[in-house]
Amino acid sequence: MPPSIEELAGELQELRARVRRHDDIEAIKALHRRYIRALADRDWHGLPEFFTDDAVTDIRWHGRTESKQELEDKVLNELADLVTSPDGYILSSPVIELEPGADTATGEWTWHRHICQGNVGFASGPIRVWGPWMEGRYRCVYQRVGDDWKFKDVWFRVVLPDPDPE
Repeated sequence: MPPSIEELAGELQELRARVRRHDDIEAIKALHRRYIRALADRDWHGLPEFFTDDAVTDIRWHGRTESKQELEDKVLNELADLVTSPDGYILSSPVIELEPGADTATGEWTWHRHICQGNVGFASGPIRVWGPWMEGRYRCVYQRVGDDWKFKDVWFRVVLPDPDPE
């Protein structure tokens, strides 16, 4: 016996929810990848646009910030003056949790930094280096803002080879 109109309508509703959840997860992954690309490109002035206005961050030794403006003033402006090296980043192993139809999600990522240039005590400036690396963890809360996803809460620490102190 073929399915009833009601059964088909229920299946259609379920499929739409699954597709939307999948699309939302892919949009969150794209957000985080674009953020890492902007970080690698040292686009310090473009980075705030990835965050909600009331975003909370706890990024390594930079301390806690409780708004996009504070993040920009306290962390990103400082980094713009300090970090100019052309390092490479790899973002992998995303675990995104999102309830169907929800406007918030959580995610955890593994991050690798491949240091391409560094300062040494006996040199008169930066030298090219090959091999040093770091591994870190992102733990994030994402929020839907209109049709887009943004960072609502970001925690980040280096975990290997030398972990950041808490």
